Amino acid sequence: MEKGDILSRRSLQEYAFSAHQHVMEAGRSLEAYRRHLRDSDLDAAEESTDLAIADFGSGTGETDAAAWAVAVPYMVQFRALFHCADRLTTHFDPVPAPPSMFTPSSPLRLDKITYQGHQQVLDAARWLDLARREPDRMHVARAQHATYEAAALVCDQLPGLSLPLWILVSRYCAELHAENLLVRTTHGTTTAHTA
Repeated sequence: MEKGDILSRRSLQEYAFSAHQHVMEAGRSLEAYRRHLRDSDLDAAEESTDLAIADFGSGTGETDAAAWAVAVPYMVQFRALFHCADRLTTHFDPVPAPPSMFTPSSPLRLDKITYQGHQQVLDAARWLDLARREPDRMHVARAQHATYEAAALVCDQLPGLSLPLWILVSRYCAELHAENLLVRTTHGTTTAHTA
């Protein structure tokens, strides 16, 4: 993994573009499941997530399956929010039953493993969104700081991936959520509170 400013490094999708594509597809399928309750959509979301887990491991060279099994569903949850921008928050959406990786009560959710780390990802996304609307070096600096703090908190709980890689994961998630904030502003809908 590279050194230097977090936002100037190679992105996670550059290390594993096929995994990024699987995250995009899983997000679409998860939102389709939430809208229509078709088991086939949930199956597709989980299949794409499994493929992303494998591809991120091979693409980055860090193959701890347990860590990726926490990180990737978290990414997919963020991407699914992008596809529900035309409606209000998803608190009352149908949820899959255990043992689905998208069950809210799962102890393997990153936001439950480190709620503070999750909050730092959300903060980073907000600073990135603000920097896009009001260009200011301090907004960017705050986004980078929050991204680093998120990665450090996650790495403390899930040391299966290196801190530099967790930084890329945190940046990736923050960028996904910054896109959610942008599209929700366009639609005028309320921002969901969690991934």
